[in-house]
Amino acid sequence: YWLDLQKPISRQLGLSLVDPLLYFCVKFYTPDPGQLEEEYTRYLFCLQVKRDLSQGLMQCNENTAALMASYIVQAECGDYVAEDYPDHTYLSSYKFVPQQDQEMERKIMENHKKHA
Repeated sequence: YWLDLQKPISRQLGLSLVDPLLYFCVKFYTPDPGQLEEEYTRYLFCLQVKRDLSQGLMQCNENTAALMASYIVQAECGDYVAEDYPDHTYLSSYKFVPQQDQEMERKIMENHKKHA
């Protein structure tokens, strides 16, 4: 459900909602997130990608999901350091995709190594 910017919010939500809860989301994924000018916009975009990926809302193959997850790891953990992350288990506390297993974590780790 998307709001129409030309109409008042109160008319779109109805009078029955005392405390409406709204979520900010992008309607379309940009092909080049680097073109997003505002840092906060990039941050919100990243949060939505992270949520959509973890909830299975982003339709992509396993390799693309592993690559997307590796960018999230890069943002949250920084560069891959072999001494700090000797194997894929550092990823086990994160939920990147609904059916995450050790093989997926290995793929994410391999991609994470390439971002340094």
